Amino acid sequence: MTHDEIRDSLPALALGALDPAERAEVVAHVATCEACTAALAVEARIVEGIGLDGPPVTPPAALRSKVLARIQAMRAEPQLPPVSLAPPRAAWSGGLALAASLIVGAAAVFYAYTMRTELSALRASSAASAQEATRLRQEVVTLRRDWVNLTRAMDVLRAPDLLRADLSGQALAPGAIGRAFWSEKAGLLFAADRLPALTAGHVYQLWTITGKAATSAGVFTPDASGAASVTAIVAAGAPRPDAFGVTIEPTGGSPAPTMPIVLVGTSQIERPR
Repeated sequence: MTHDEIRDSLPALALGALDPAERAEVVAHVATCEACTAALAVEARIVEGIGLDGPPVTPPAALRSKVLARIQAMRAEPQLPPVSLAPPRAAWSGGLALAASLIVGAAAVFYAYTMRTELSALRASSAASAQEATRLRQEVVTLRRDWVNLTRAMDVLRAPDLLRADLSGQALAPGAIGRAFWSEKAGLLFAADRLPALTAGHVYQLWTITGKAATSAGVFTPDASGAASVTAIVAAGAPRPDAFGVTIEPTGGSPAPTMPIVLVGTSQIERPR
């Protein structure tokens, strides 16, 4: 038991309501802890006063036999460590006093157990609340990112200088398809489907091609179904691309395209300036 759990058990120890194993553990701790020794002394003085102010009551015969059996068992148990207590008050009926002590002790043990249970439940609830808050924050971040991408895509599709390119799969991925939308003012939007899964250490890289010059437009990894999308900002003054291409590159991308080419398609004016 922890220090706090032992402290909660002191009323039951003073009342003799602990089982032998619990009693031994608590007694061993009290012998080395000044705070618990002082607290036990207080509990012992409280126990001395139990029943002194009430009218005499004759206990039932069944209770008397149980009490006497408990007394015999307690004589065989280890004794509490010596504690300095106030002088005892007037003697009173041993059977009734012990019966009252057992009742109060049981209540004290039940109360301590209830408090520990409620504390554990509260800690578990707090941990669950923290996890839920973390999950909600992550969802908010994802929603904000998706909103930014959606807004950018709509701006591209409404741009007055819009270009479009339909990309077709090459030898490595004959079933792959893609489409790119480009606007110097609004940015770049690209989507692809049926892309083959990548091997470890590789990514797909999107290129804008003007004449013989290729400029990277970003790297991406498709999902399990082979679908992917890219949105990007176009640098001011960037030349209008004649075509778009997708290659497989090492993780992080390459400064210039390398083979193999997966998708390629030429540009066409979707909307005049």
